[in-house]
Amino acid sequence: MGRFLILGKEERQKYLFQMLCARGQTVTYCDSWLDGGYDAVMLPPAKTAEYLEHIADKLQAGEYVFGCNFPPEMAESKRRQGVFFIDYMKEPGAAYANACATAEGALAEAVLSGKEVLCGKKILVMGYGRCGQALAQRLHALGGNVTVYEKDLEKLEIAKVFGLEAVMAWEEEDDTCDTGAVTVSNCSLETKAGERQPGEFWGQFGYIFNTIPDLVLSAQRLGYVRRDAVLIDIASSPGGLDYAFCAQNGLNAKLCSGLPAKYAPKSAAELLFHIIESYLNLSERGVV
Repeated sequence: MGRFLILGKEERQKYLFQMLCARGQTVTYCDSWLDGGYDAVMLPPAKTAEYLEHIADKLQAGEYVFGCNFPPEMAESKRRQGVFFIDYMKEPGAAYANACATAEGALAEAVLSGKEVLCGKKILVMGYGRCGQALAQRLHALGGNVTVYEKDLEKLEIAKVFGLEAVMAWEEEDDTCDTGAVTVSNCSLETKAGERQPGEFWGQFGYIFNTIPDLVLSAQRLGYVRRDAVLIDIASSPGGLDYAFCAQNGLNAKLCSGLPAKYAPKSAAELLFHIIESYLNLSERGVV
């Protein structure tokens, strides 16, 4: 019989608690450490570092700790003491499944923030990694006029294969573009040699989704954005927008973290449970 500690009062953790209990495990579910000696400790994915800092000195050799983005130095120190750390998002397929849930949550945030359908709207997706791809494909399927903004040429070609407009990202540098600095593929916005058009570019979209964890929408670029535009930022905190500028200028911008746990906590918990199960080999009668 396994003994498990689940920390973090979020919906995803609550469903994980129910799933482990259904497998006949002994599970403690709370928001702070309780002594007891555990086979595994499950930290909330969005706040792993914060919780680990409070419990690190209580972990014992042989225990498994599940979470995301463990602080490297702290995790390595405990590893040398015999503690096993499992990063959910580094498991095969997990990051893609999480990206799909994140994308669907981002769509929900956009509809709620914009109060209108996405079909027919001009939409910019910044970044075309896992989350950007999942998001752009869903927006396109809903009838959005989607443009992908990305610096990686191969990813731009992938976007074009899926019927999306693709724009090569450029460095800001006061938004002055040298000849050839902006490359546009399969897109109605054509940049002529030596012509400056960044203001026109940023101002054409009713919805902007950012997945890039850098300040890609500075005050200067945000100055060109439509005042009625909806900006949904799903990049890691602190995000990729100048939020002080957004607040000062009344822009409808939102940094959205933990979307899988917010909009699809049961599905998010199922993903975590299957990873835990693969390591601890759970059965209906317990750990075997």
